[in-house]
Amino acid sequence: MSKDKLSEIGQAIEKAVRNDCEKNITVSFSGGIDSALVAFLASKYTNVELIAVGVKDSHDIDAAKSAAKIINLDLTVKELNDEELISEAAILQKKLKLTQFEVGFMLPFWVAAKNAKNKILMCGQGADEVFGGYARFRESMKNTNLDEETKSLLEIIPNREQEISKMFGLKLSCPYLSKDVIQASKLYSQEQHIGVVGKEKLRKAAIGLGLSEKIANRKKKAAQYGSGSQKVLKRKYKYLINFEIPFESNKVAESIKKATDPENDGWVESSVESNIMKAKVKAQNMGSLREAAEDFMSCISVAENVLKK
Repeated sequence: MSKDKLSEIGQAIEKAVRNDCEKNITVSFSGGIDSALVAFLASKYTNVELIAVGVKDSHDIDAAKSAAKIINLDLTVKELNDEELISEAAILQKKLKLTQFEVGFMLPFWVAAKNAKNKILMCGQGADEVFGGYARFRESMKNTNLDEETKSLLEIIPNREQEISKMFGLKLSCPYLSKDVIQASKLYSQEQHIGVVGKEKLRKAAIGLGLSEKIANRKKKAAQYGSGSQKVLKRKYKYLINFEIPFESNKVAESIKKATDPENDGWVESSVESNIMKAKVKAQNMGSLREAAEDFMSCISVAENVLKK
């Protein structure tokens, strides 16, 4: 029965990929399971261009090279130096008015779209939300709702990935966010999906579809860290605000810090002393600092509301 459920998930993913392979496609490729699986499946139905983006010697570049070799597809590597990365980040933020956090993890997608040779841009967006991939899900499973995470992403995609694709005359393809894939994912509980390492059922389904176990079982590294973009951007932060936020107890303060750290990592440094959470919010300019501070307080508010439930 379990194999039947995994097969149903696999079939839904392959169908979603196949439906967008009416022409040659480009895949925003990091070498992880999400992008590798859709690239592997798409190669059965059309010609596939892989584009990996990162700084020199970054995790994603190395992972993409090894994964491309395993699935036997050619890879285009866009290696950015610090100046190029900062320049692209500034353009991206200006065009879409993204938060600092979003700029960090959307940069590889932006550069892939900018350099795509094909008119269909396929990506792995949605796999973490639908199949429970983020570390924060494992750290706070009882406060996780994958349905809400997926719904939220579906509302964001049109103003972010979709908008970027349109800027470069591309059609966006997100197979993991197809209705059939989302429905098939409900064959398992979110606890079963998240498991010990994250995306446990997706990993097994991918292996069942023929993807190498070496790729399917790779640990996730977020785009902003895997590409090296966050590290470069962090060095350019010149402005900061210090916060001291009191909570009713040390336990609550520690819980809030733990819940918000994954969202704020790279642009917020936080610690807890007694019942007070101390945080340092950083940005490249005053406008970005204001937005970053607002984003940080929004994260705090959401975490507080979750804990009260």
